[in-house]
Amino acid sequence: MKMSKRILVYTEDAPVRLDVVAHGLHRAGPPILRSISDHIDGIAIYHIGRRFEGRDLDRELAPLCLSLPRLPTILCKVLRRLSALDFGISDALPPLLLAKRVRKSSADILFALVGADHGMLTRAARLAALTGKSYAFYVVDDFLAALRIAGTKEDNVRSAMEKARVALRGAKHVFTITDELGEHLRASYGVSPTTLRLAFEPQQKPMPPAKAQIIHVGGVNFLYAEGLRTLFRTVERVRSSSGVPLEVRLTVATSEAVRQLGELPPFVVSAPVETSEGLAGEIASSLFAFLPYSFDQREKAMVSTSFPSKSLEYLAYARSIVVFGPDYGVATKVFREAGLPSVVSSPEELEGAINSHLQAWPEHSAVYRRYLVEAHSLAAARKTICDGLGLEDG
Repeated sequence: MKMSKRILVYTEDAPVRLDVVAHGLHRAGPPILRSISDHIDGIAIYHIGRRFEGRDLDRELAPLCLSLPRLPTILCKVLRRLSALDFGISDALPPLLLAKRVRKSSADILFALVGADHGMLTRAARLAALTGKSYAFYVVDDFLAALRIAGTKEDNVRSAMEKARVALRGAKHVFTITDELGEHLRASYGVSPTTLRLAFEPQQKPMPPAKAQIIHVGGVNFLYAEGLRTLFRTVERVRSSSGVPLEVRLTVATSEAVRQLGELPPFVVSAPVETSEGLAGEIASSLFAFLPYSFDQREKAMVSTSFPSKSLEYLAYARSIVVFGPDYGVATKVFREAGLPSVVSSPEELEGAINSHLQAWPEHSAVYRRYLVEAHSLAAARKTICDGLGLEDG
């Protein structure tokens, strides 16, 4: 008999409110979890990165959240940096301490949201074993690609791959963010994933006056850095040839942008947007939202399997979107297959897109929002999870 509430969630990216500045699964996870909130007994959180407090958490999900205490969290972070002293403690301690706190949960399935850290697969499987539960994964990144990009020794990569294989094959079910990532896991680990698209609940679209600004939302890491540098060079040429005082808006702190991209041109503004309404307004007022992806072959595995979560905010609020990436990129394929404007794949095409936008100031938001509702609704996410885990979808 199907039960109406039997999931314990494990995440290392706390589900935050819309008005909290955060990226990745911190923002992309909450809609997925809200879609099945009536099935969730609790949400166990190991704050492996930035720690978020109760006031920062998604209001609907906050009552379900239970975090690993601050002191052991700090200890594990230190040990991860000092690997010679770790001896596996940083992977073993979080599940052990969380298990003591959630063992009384009536859930029989642990549902873990997995990002770019392969160790989370092992930690989640260990927590499930300690609490006597089966487990399922939602995988949103190629978790070994980051190791290879960072230059990790191949012996260590193979060891991580074997640990991932054991964890994945022991799962009751595996969901992936894209079909392509599912095919990659199937070929690499012998599992049979189900595609679970990200979910999003668009708020009312703001209607601010348009301004000569191109916006890029979220991180400026290795996947986006060279695309942003290309944008800077292209905007500089367009400013010179057109006389339009076009600006580029980034949403990370200036110090972070400089660390990743080098010295910023004077026409680049980089600062966090403190509220979700403010971010929606910045996106909606921009000439277009910029979605770059790396052309570097070292990052091909990630580019060809993962879908950037910032795309959903773009689809919800942008007047226009320009995807700048290789033909094998997931975002490129999605936009082309869905007939969404627009995709460019060279600096020359990017310059042409900027000039054509300045001439016409296009407005494609109705097309984007229609696709967002059709492809990324909470109802669709709920049905996929319930079907995969055998939950009642009432």
